[in-house]
Amino acid sequence: MFENMGDYLLAIAAEMPFETDWNSSLNGSWYLSPRRHTVEFLIYNALFFFTVRYFYRRALYPGSPISQLFDAYEAPRSKSKIEIAVLVTLATSLLITVSHKWARGGMIYLLQPCHMSAMMLIATLAGPKTKKWPHILLNIYFHIMWGTMLALLSPDLRDYDQVFEVENFFIEHYLLLLTPFYMIWSNRYVIWPVSMDVALMSFSFFALYHSAILSSMALLRGQNLNYLLMPPPGPLQSFGKWYRPVMYMFCVLLTMSRYFFVEVLIQLIPRRKVGLNAGIANAVKAAAQKKLVNGANKKKAL
Repeated sequence: MFENMGDYLLAIAAEMPFETDWNSSLNGSWYLSPRRHTVEFLIYNALFFFTVRYFYRRALYPGSPISQLFDAYEAPRSKSKIEIAVLVTLATSLLITVSHKWARGGMIYLLQPCHMSAMMLIATLAGPKTKKWPHILLNIYFHIMWGTMLALLSPDLRDYDQVFEVENFFIEHYLLLLTPFYMIWSNRYVIWPVSMDVALMSFSFFALYHSAILSSMALLRGQNLNYLLMPPPGPLQSFGKWYRPVMYMFCVLLTMSRYFFVEVLIQLIPRRKVGLNAGIANAVKAAAQKKLVNGANKKKAL
């Protein structure tokens, strides 16, 4: 059965060589056989779809600690000038990236996780804080922002040859690294406590995006999106045809960085005093009302 499905995949997938060109990070190859792609596609998508639903329900069931945080949350005031500036800067960097991909004819590479993370943060910054989804997206991102750290530690710039492309790569990734910590300081978002259920939900969301969307598009377009067709030069090559399950297991471990690096910063970063002016105004108003009441009582006593 899987042989027939492998033949079908070979027929509908983009034309790719069976020999891998290690000099390019863009072009795909049949490093993994069509049969293996088919088997892994079915297994990964069934597994990750189940775990996303399972851990989402465990983390956000009615009455859970996270649900209680949402119940106690009061929508903050309108965006500050700083938040608007952060939003515009991140959007500008993304637009520059779009122009580079368009010029190269590689718009499909906007599906890469770092660019999707930029879109996620832009949506979170721009979205209404009265809704749950901006807060959910931010807390998921806390668990997967290790991808940004890895990109900065070992940038793959083999095909970056346009004006300002390398510079914008670092601008975009530093923005992805620093923007969440501004969002913590802004005190406009519900920051969830550490939770294994949330960690595994976040990893499953990240993995399902890879196995369902990126893997499909990589095969249909013949492009090595986030190394789903062949591993990057380095340690993953030593695992041969098993590099993808090893990559997923390694990603599970990296997701736990939320418990260490990110959590330490969450605890250390001070919070902005949101609504201070409103509080002062209410206090002044209450004092004035009290003064009027006292004056009225004195008049009655006379």
